[in-house]
Amino acid sequence: MTPGDTTVPTITGPLDTHREQSALVVEHLVTHGTATRSELVNATGLGRGTVAGLTARLLDAGVIRESGDAHGDGRSTPLTLAGGDRVLVTAHLALDDAVATVASLGGDEVARFTEPLPTPSAEPPSSPLTPLAVVLSRAIARAERSGHRVADVSVLVDGAIVGSPAVVIMDARFGAEPVDVLGGLRATVPGLAEVEAALPLPMRMAPAAGAAAGVELDALPGIADVLHLDGDVSVAAAAIAAGQPLRGAHGLGATFGHLPIVPGGLRCRCGQQGCLATVAAPEVVLERAGLAGYAATDGRAAALEELVLRIHEAEDRARWAWLDAAHWIGRTLQVVVPTIDPAVVVVGGYWAGFVGDIRSAMQGNRPSVGNGAISAIPVFSPASGGLDAALVGARRQARERLVADPLLLVG
Repeated sequence: MTPGDTTVPTITGPLDTHREQSALVVEHLVTHGTATRSELVNATGLGRGTVAGLTARLLDAGVIRESGDAHGDGRSTPLTLAGGDRVLVTAHLALDDAVATVASLGGDEVARFTEPLPTPSAEPPSSPLTPLAVVLSRAIARAERSGHRVADVSVLVDGAIVGSPAVVIMDARFGAEPVDVLGGLRATVPGLAEVEAALPLPMRMAPAAGAAAGVELDALPGIADVLHLDGDVSVAAAAIAAGQPLRGAHGLGATFGHLPIVPGGLRCRCGQQGCLATVAAPEVVLERAGLAGYAATDGRAAALEELVLRIHEAEDRARWAWLDAAHWIGRTLQVVVPTIDPAVVVVGGYWAGFVGDIRSAMQGNRPSVGNGAISAIPVFSPASGGLDAALVGARRQARERLVADPLLLVG
């Protein structure tokens, strides 16, 4: 597994087959709360004998419990997850706010906390780590007040996650240089050390784009290869190949915004020249559209809404600011798409409303062989996961990590 990887290890061997089958049972109970053995047979596709053996072992291990009186051969006795009272805490830097949520193991959100992010012009300059620590503290406190044990703490970032211990680099909020986000939170969030010591698995940092890409993949039946793009917080991307996140050997896979695509372009804060981020980052497009002041006073979300409105109204400055960005996004895709060959390019954020412009920018210089057969691939699709796609995806990743080894939910 690569540094910061969030995928579940490949399962092989007889013992791991039992673990995989147990995960199917536990996943159903996490999602549906209770189920009888007969319902588990129908839901998982496993045989009755297999389900009987699995549930017996899970009962003995304390992973599940019977939630009603046993009668007959036990097939109609409701079973429930013994650790079902646990919750998932997820933190993220959204457009204008730090956000932390508390959710059930099944992913149902039960509480949300927000704290405004410092403005870029704030004096003295303030780190986004401060509001992130505030909302994370509130979420953990909420879990403790309600008597729920925390099963997972995940922090989403927009940059690349590299190294061990993991640090974030090339992040729109934390900067280009390496930042130990988790270390900073451990130092500033009261009680986090105690919570982390009781977690079944270590607190983790995950790419927001990758979490959102997983949600989009679920909405595309039969598709296993997706490239997800987003341009709201930063120029971000995530790739999924054969159903698994493509992180690369060093965590740098799909660092879309820092591909040096503009010949003789501006120096990027990452140190390269001509990165896509220098011509397509949201702050760049807003500046060129004359909306930088709007963003400073009303926030990034409102400014992007105004940008979209002006583009649709064919306001010259906004339209040309966007078309220039779309041109370079398309040029970048001309490099990336043949390299990873996704079946679908999913476009999120405000870019989703202009999928046609991005597609046209890419396909304007595609191969003409086979009567242009290659020019029509891949398919382009606007994202469907909404503003919370990254949070939803992170919760799913957390649940998958826990369910992959059901014994983690004991105690």
